[in-house]
Amino acid sequence: MKKKPLIFVVDDDPMVLRLIQETLSDEPVKVMSFNYGEELIEKLHLGPDLIILDYIFEKKNALVMNGLEILTRIRDKNEDLPVIILSGQESGNTVLELMKAGIEDYIIKGKDFTVKLLIAVQEIINKR
Repeated sequence: MKKKPLIFVVDDDPMVLRLIQETLSDEPVKVMSFNYGEELIEKLHLGPDLIILDYIFEKKNALVMNGLEILTRIRDKNEDLPVIILSGQESGNTVLELMKAGIEDYIIKGKDFTVKLLIAVQEIINKR
């Protein structure tokens, strides 16, 4: 029996995390959620097959890494691990910088972003 692909989802918005979990609930995958990239970095040894990562993180009274910093840490440990960035950022420079850093896809959090996300996840999982 083939093991279910493990997907890490990182977002500081609990509603977005819940929405993504619901979106992926009918897929043959296992989802682990994290609020911040620092938590994800500690769990990379579990060998996720895909990471869905927010770009901007805010934590009251604390400095936290942004999506590019987290991506850099992920790449230090596994340069082939597919990463999808979710963001409200529409800046071309941000997207270009992330693409150069090797993300698989960039999805803007907006209307129907879960539909786009599901398609991207299915494509990545089916490729593997």
